[in-house]
Amino acid sequence: MEDNATPRSNVTPISPEAARHLDAYGRRERADEIFRTGEYDGESLRMGQVLRRVREALALDLGEIAKASLIRENFLMAIERMELQTIAKGYLVPYLIAYSKYLGLPEQDVVQRYTRECGAVEEVKTLAPVPKIGQLNRTKDQLPLILAAAGVLVLLIGGGITAAILMNSGPEEVTSPTVVAVSGARESLFADTAAPQTVPGDLPIEIVAVRQGWLEVRAADGTIFLSRTMAAGENYFPRVKAGWTVSARNGGVFEWRAGDMVIGPLGPEGAQVFSVSVDDQLVKAAELAAAAVATAEAAEAAAAPPKATP
Repeated sequence: MEDNATPRSNVTPISPEAARHLDAYGRRERADEIFRTGEYDGESLRMGQVLRRVREALALDLGEIAKASLIRENFLMAIERMELQTIAKGYLVPYLIAYSKYLGLPEQDVVQRYTRECGAVEEVKTLAPVPKIGQLNRTKDQLPLILAAAGVLVLLIGGGITAAILMNSGPEEVTSPTVVAVSGARESLFADTAAPQTVPGDLPIEIVAVRQGWLEVRAADGTIFLSRTMAAGENYFPRVKAGWTVSARNGGVFEWRAGDMVIGPLGPEGAQVFSVSVDDQLVKAAELAAAAVATAEAAEAAAAPPKATP
């Protein structure tokens, strides 16, 4: 139909507000589909990636979420990347719940799947004090070692573990092409013992970057949980008693720690290291703690005044 030579359409245009509602509805459907299937463009996603894709589907910016949820933007980014060394103990689950609510996702489902998939979360949840002596798995031959180790480690862990990252924007240091192949066998004073060693499984074993360097952490099945350049001061808590391994371009750049106790370097200075066992560090930490207790007791005994003879 024409009116004054002006063509008219039979389609009634929708208002800008209605168009926004339709767009928001479409985005919500797409976000819910990503969460329900755990896939994006045919690719299977881990929970951190799901959160990111849901956020992008809803056209939300990390900055605005940080302001609304009062969670720092770098923490939200770390959650999406599933790199939790920057998040202090006890804060991960509350952050996940707040983030899930903002995205309109079921919080408990997100927390359960995220904590199941994330390699560092068990250490984040159970970090600090070592269990009471009665809770440790003990054997008759190792009881003195574990008792001594637990006493020292309680004191060490009481000092707390840093979660701050010192960002270093300088170039990654050049390392020599020397390659060190690290075997899974442990060299220690217990190496010839036939029975396997029983040690506490919840010690806070930590990898700390002394200088900037590249690090890779793998699970027993080959899953890569970390593969990037770490800045000086950054740390990572690998899962223990799970067969995880660590590789680095320069073993001297990183060191193992348990609380405030330095276990030792990841490898020789300037040499590449491959597949260093995380679980071996548990035994080394217990041995160092036992040695420290023995030294302290010897010094105390030497300093004590002699007992009077009746």
